[in-house]
Amino acid sequence: MRYTLLLFVALLAVSSFVDAKKKADDDELGELLDNIDADAAEEKKKEVAKNPCEDHQCGWGKECVIDKKGLPTCECISKCPELDGDPMDKVCANNNQTFNSLCDLYRERCLCKRKSKECVKASSAKVHLEYLGECKKLDECTDELMAQFPERMADWLFQVMKELKKRRELHKLEWEELLDEAENDDEKKHVYPVIWKFCELDSKPHDKSVSHHELIPITAPVIPMESCIKPFLEGCDANNDGNISIKEWGKCLGLKEGEIQERC
Repeated sequence: MRYTLLLFVALLAVSSFVDAKKKADDDELGELLDNIDADAAEEKKKEVAKNPCEDHQCGWGKECVIDKKGLPTCECISKCPELDGDPMDKVCANNNQTFNSLCDLYRERCLCKRKSKECVKASSAKVHLEYLGECKKLDECTDELMAQFPERMADWLFQVMKELKKRRELHKLEWEELLDEAENDDEKKHVYPVIWKFCELDSKPHDKSVSHHELIPITAPVIPMESCIKPFLEGCDANNDGNISIKEWGKCLGLKEGEIQERC
């Protein structure tokens, strides 16, 4: 009986010791983990401090650099990437000058706007992208072609939407549903694609209007094949305020008053 009691006391002592040791180990482990977390947080802070440009955006032709105070600032790109000589990398500026790349065009613009010694031609301070590819003589945009353009563009946008749907790149289920509806209704076939493209262009900033700058993604690839697109779209800005509203866009592309709806 006594032996049993001693064994019980011994086991209780061992158990208490183990519990105490475990608690001490847990406390030590917890402290260690806290220190590791603190060190990781400190390292993260250092990483953020080392990369102040990470969330600092610069415009075309510029890059983020760290100034003497350790703050991010935008400067003209020091050197554009070397390309493999693909003719499609070249771009034509609005002054009819061919640049090796979009980067080269906007780097030159940046340098000239800042009156840098590296600027080749001072007038380049106002250049911007006209279209993709080398500069060339474009087909004439006749009155007849201009008159036909709204219908041609609406047809083209419809085909683009269909292709994007096949690739699952329309992004919004609503557009897929509207496209399904348009495929079975000839009138809507020329309505929904027009409104969809307006919403696609109205992106930076999203302000329910499309600026001439926001038109570049649609005009630059198309101008070499469709010379009417730029003068046509510029003519959509009925009040000449530099922006095209959804009503101006819809009316320009042949939509009726009741067909122009805000869906962006």
